[in-house]
Amino acid sequence: MTENNCPYCNFDEYDILAKNDFAVVLPEPNSLSKGHYVVTPLRHVASFFEITDKERKSMMSLLEQARNELQLRYQPSGFHIGFNDGEVFQEKSEHLHIHIIPRYEGKVLKLDARWGIEE
Repeated sequence: MTENNCPYCNFDEYDILAKNDFAVVLPEPNSLSKGHYVVTPLRHVASFFEITDKERKSMMSLLEQARNELQLRYQPSGFHIGFNDGEVFQEKSEHLHIHIIPRYEGKVLKLDARWGIEE
């Protein structure tokens, strides 16, 4: 996947939940729960271990900002936070993204093939 057809490089400014100089928070197009977002670096980079210290700190800051905003908007009971790195489950993530998935009391979170779960 090149930057030209990468959904994390080519996003609509209208969709942004939060942004800083190095990263952005966007809605997850294949949402697993209400308020499922991803934090992704602005630079097209595949691995968490390839980002700069500034990018890492920026992403963590936005992750906390996203959590605070999602708590205000949806009042979830908690969050599932995770990401894949490298060739995982016969799929390679071309652009690093960290999922922040709100969890709600009484609702089961059904992880899918993106997380290595087969039904």
